[in-house]
Amino acid sequence: MIKMNNYKLKKYRKLTVAALLILVAGVYSACTKQDDFKKFVAGGEISYTGKLDSVKMYSGDSRVLLKGLFLADPKVVSCKIFWNNMKDSLVIPVVKKNVIDTLNYSIPIKTEGLQNFIIYTYDKMGNKSIPVYANARSYGDRYKASLSNRAVSGGERASDGTATIQWLGMDKLTGVFATEIQYTNTSDNLVTVRTPIDSTRSVLKNYKSGSTYKYRTLFLPDTNCVDTFKVDYITNLSVDEDMTSLLSNAGPFVRDTWDGSRWGTLAGWITSAGAKNINNNLYGGYELRSGVGVLSFESGWGINTPVTNGLIYQTITLPAGKYTFRLSGLDQNSGGSRYIAVAAGNTLPNVTNIPTAAIAYSNISSGELNFSLSQQTTVSIGFAVSIDNSGQYLKIKSVKLLKWAK
Repeated sequence: MIKMNNYKLKKYRKLTVAALLILVAGVYSACTKQDDFKKFVAGGEISYTGKLDSVKMYSGDSRVLLKGLFLADPKVVSCKIFWNNMKDSLVIPVVKKNVIDTLNYSIPIKTEGLQNFIIYTYDKMGNKSIPVYANARSYGDRYKASLSNRAVSGGERASDGTATIQWLGMDKLTGVFATEIQYTNTSDNLVTVRTPIDSTRSVLKNYKSGSTYKYRTLFLPDTNCVDTFKVDYITNLSVDEDMTSLLSNAGPFVRDTWDGSRWGTLAGWITSAGAKNINNNLYGGYELRSGVGVLSFESGWGINTPVTNGLIYQTITLPAGKYTFRLSGLDQNSGGSRYIAVAAGNTLPNVTNIPTAAIAYSNISSGELNFSLSQQTTVSIGFAVSIDNSGQYLKIKSVKLLKWAK
């Protein structure tokens, strides 16, 4: 038996008492913490259901679209969505069929504008998930009232049956992205063509002559919008008929006779003696310019004779209607008398008689002539020009004859 002296024994007793005090304090602290925890879970332990995952929201027309995933938690039986500062809400029943199920739900929204949403899922005991926050915009009557149709700048139907509609531009900040056109083709089928907003024209193939078309403009207010907004159709629109095929040699112009270098006369056009002021009055009306044939009047610049009562025209028969005779590639300087004119009969009046004898006339600088015929009429249409020899000229690359839509 080991004996301790009095000093060691007293020291050992002190250490034992200290250890017991520490142990008692630890037990008391643990009991206290456990009691405190019980206060917070007096009704049982907190249980959270699995939240809606991968949430995305999309804007729409008086609605927003909610998409998300229900993951592996089998306890979820419903999903509740709050918005408008918790004043509005709806409940979506959840019946899981797979380990991961998809939610795709349209939420009707009465108030237009940006909406903030709080989303919870619930189990059958009423335990809810942690909140999920999202936002999306609803568009309604206010946005719709700001929308309008794109404007048409013109429309023509070519002789091959292809109609072309020309468009004016629009402000893209409205969300405009396309124009939708419906027309009847030559097989009497209704055809729909969609033209992007960046395109300035729509091509309508096999357009039925004399028929009408309608169009409307399409909008997406933002890149997350799931609904396309459409304004009302503008209906009963017609295209002008291209009657240029009734003319001979409408451009680029081809020559009849020429000097083998630059000057000549026009094939298919009647050219008066006054228009032939080049090379001893042999040539006039045609010029090979930068490799392209153009209709030409020119004096001066080494050509000593003026153009006096120079007439270049064709005679054709047209049905009743309204017409435009249009010039392209016009290049000229000023001076003299320069007319586009149309007159009844087989000849074009002299320059001095144009204002009184023509059905209609305009200055060549206008680039076109508009005229009307009340009945089928044989007309002469073309140019009447008098210019001096001080270097005056005019050049035209091509002409077009259009019959207006009714």
